[in-house]
Amino acid sequence: MRDFIFFAGHFFSHLHFVRGVFLTLLLFLLALALIISLIDDISLADALYLVFITALTVGYGDLTPGSGATRIACVLAGFVGVIFVGLVVAASTRALREAYEEKKAFLERERQKTGRSDT
Repeated sequence: MRDFIFFAGHFFSHLHFVRGVFLTLLLFLLALALIISLIDDISLADALYLVFITALTVGYGDLTPGSGATRIACVLAGFVGVIFVGLVVAASTRALREAYEEKKAFLERERQKTGRSDT
């Protein structure tokens, strides 16, 4: 459990660092959903679903863009989604590395306290 807490602390600190980028990407996806909703005359909920499923590159296929303009919007959503997922992966990777280093330092301190030596 301690390992997860180390990781989560670092992960959320890195997400906090790039929060402006995340919010901008989310606002862009919301704007694309609104545009798709207006152009294709579908509910905003369905448009949000389409945009986020496309952005996360899941693409179930149950909803599809109805016009050329909404196809372009979905392609843009896909590009934004790749950036979004890339930022999450980058933050996760860095947080995992830092959590590992923190745990390694913690174990070294514990070993020094008890006077044990592994060599």
